Amino acid sequence: MTRLFKTIVYLSLGVVVLSCNNSEKNKTKSTVDKPSEQLYSYSVDTTGISVLWTAYKFTDKVGVPGTFDRISFNNTEASGSIENLLNKAQLSIQTASVNSKNAIRDPKINTFFFKPFNTPEIKGTILDAKEGEGMVKLYMNRTTHETPFTYSIENDTIKVIAHLDLGYWNGEEGITSLNTECYDLHKGADGISKLWPDVDVVIKLPVRKTPVME
Repeated sequence: MTRLFKTIVYLSLGVVVLSCNNSEKNKTKSTVDKPSEQLYSYSVDTTGISVLWTAYKFTDKVGVPGTFDRISFNNTEASGSIENLLNKAQLSIQTASVNSKNAIRDPKINTFFFKPFNTPEIKGTILDAKEGEGMVKLYMNRTTHETPFTYSIENDTIKVIAHLDLGYWNGEEGITSLNTECYDLHKGADGISKLWPDVDVVIKLPVRKTPVME
């Protein structure tokens, strides 16, 4: 009976020791296998900034893309996280530089839309940027309105996406003026001439990234 009791005790101790050893191994393995996340500091390459816009015509809402050739971007932080670069940054766009890759259309956009819209320059200030979302304050047609946007980084480029409803900037006069000038060109299959107040905007900010040494 005594020998049996000793055997049971030894077996129990062996199990406890093995369990402790395995636990320590697992802890060590978990610590070793977990890679540390590389952190980066970013800075904007202002020479490569682009602003892409898509306006819409026809009842079927067919997109007409374009860009602007004269853009300036200024941020309060020269380098840091994506959020550091975006927060409080200011954007200025000269509307006379509108470029839809159509030499006939572009002067009409400038003359019959931006001039009645009283907007030789579009001014924007990013109020907040956090976790892929933010708010930008845009000044057009003597009117300021705050608009939400989303952002991400792809291939070393910050991409800011926003949807604008020009009605918030009293854009009806400019829209009507341009649609009247291009009445037949804005007719869809249903014979209705339509120019929408919606504009989708994508701002691309190329960045340089530098590893942060911990």
